[in-house]
Amino acid sequence: MASPQSPASSASSGSSRSFNQNRPQTLEDLVNHFVASKRSLNTQTVLWRANEIVNTARELLEENAVLAAKNASIRNIVDEQVDALEAVRRGIDVVEAEVQAEFKQILHDVDTAFAGLQSTLAVLRDTPIEAVLQPPGTPQKHLFDFIDSATVTNLKDSLRACIDRYNEVRSGLNDSNDAFDTALDNLHSSIDNVPNTPATASTPTPIPSLYHDLEGHAKEAAQAFQSLVRHYDLCVTALRHTEGGSAAATQATGDAPVPSSDDFSAPPEPMTEEERQEMLTVLVKDAAEVEDVVSEIRERGSEMTFLLSHVETHITHLRNEDTALNSILRMISNIAAEVKSHIATSRSFHASWLEDTRPTLLTGIEEWESQREFYERFDLAYAELLVEIASRRRRHDKAKRKAEEAHKELERLRIDDERAREHFTVAQGDFLPLDIWPGLRDPPRKYEVRAVGFSRNDDDAEAPEPEDSGALAQSIPQLGRNVVERALTRVKRRM
Repeated sequence: MASPQSPASSASSGSSRSFNQNRPQTLEDLVNHFVASKRSLNTQTVLWRANEIVNTARELLEENAVLAAKNASIRNIVDEQVDALEAVRRGIDVVEAEVQAEFKQILHDVDTAFAGLQSTLAVLRDTPIEAVLQPPGTPQKHLFDFIDSATVTNLKDSLRACIDRYNEVRSGLNDSNDAFDTALDNLHSSIDNVPNTPATASTPTPIPSLYHDLEGHAKEAAQAFQSLVRHYDLCVTALRHTEGGSAAATQATGDAPVPSSDDFSAPPEPMTEEERQEMLTVLVKDAAEVEDVVSEIRERGSEMTFLLSHVETHITHLRNEDTALNSILRMISNIAAEVKSHIATSRSFHASWLEDTRPTLLTGIEEWESQREFYERFDLAYAELLVEIASRRRRHDKAKRKAEEAHKELERLRIDDERAREHFTVAQGDFLPLDIWPGLRDPPRKYEVRAVGFSRNDDDAEAPEPEDSGALAQSIPQLGRNVVERALTRVKRRM
């Protein structure tokens, strides 16, 4: 149209429906253009609303300046007061934090020492005594059955009682500080809940920019509406210069009054056919853009409503912020009146830590470590016992083999001696009298190799007594190869 379009309207013009500008325009075409242009003038209500929006935004712009300055000043006061209260609270926290940090570390050490002991005890629970080491019919026992677990339990109960005493003392400290902490928590919560009005360092408030955009949209919408009015006037002029146009326009609009300075009943000004064709060309071109211009005006109206909602939202934030900040100032005043009653209670807590909790826990750690070392040594000793039993069995078997070999050699020598004597008797016996040597006809002496055992009495004295090899072998158990290998692995791992 004749008025310049914004980039948005220019972009939308390309998508509007097109008219065939090359064919002659009929009366029906002109009436349709006229009806469409008249309908487009209904967008005047958008302009009225745009004017209201601009006036409202101007008033809110002034209120924004006052509230922004007031809220910034109160926030500075709140920050200073909160810093002062937090400094007092940090002073109370210093002793508690130091004690609690050391307590957590020592408690961690206690847990670590206890976990190590429990790990060792678990090994004892899972380590069975080999059945061959126990008398027949004895229920299965484990290494854990041979220790005094009451010592572990008693120390555990003692440390638990110490920790309970610490928790009681700390609970007293918490009770003393509870009112202060609750007040500070409520204060921080209230500060956090203060509406945080959107702002940046470069743009403390968006309202001036929004107001500028509103004015721009209102101006562009007015200019676009003026182009619709000019198009409407052009449609009226075209109908007046067309035969039957006035009657057709009146019939199409239902005899409704036409908002124009021209009247269909007045005679049209003279116009040449060439001028009329130029007018129709412009009319057809503008008619193709009517819908886009109407859409542009409505879009700008919607955008202005949207921008005004942002302005109103921002002002609402400022108002809510003002109310909340005034409430926070009252809270700070109440908290400041109660600060002194929350300072002295940390002294008894610190004294209890130094005189009771800390030394008791450190002693407990030492005892846990001592017990663990003792029971680990017990487990290692049992593993070494299995290795020793296997070694004794090997030495016994070796001695037994040597004894069997010696027995066989003695028996062979006896047989050789017996044969030699028989041969001598056969060869010389008839010639020698029996009384020449009483031992002439004696058989060879018989030697034997046998095991000599021992008996266990109350004094653990060893008394040698005869015992067969099988019984002696039973006194040294025969352990399975896998048992001995596991024992060796445990011994090597702990060396």
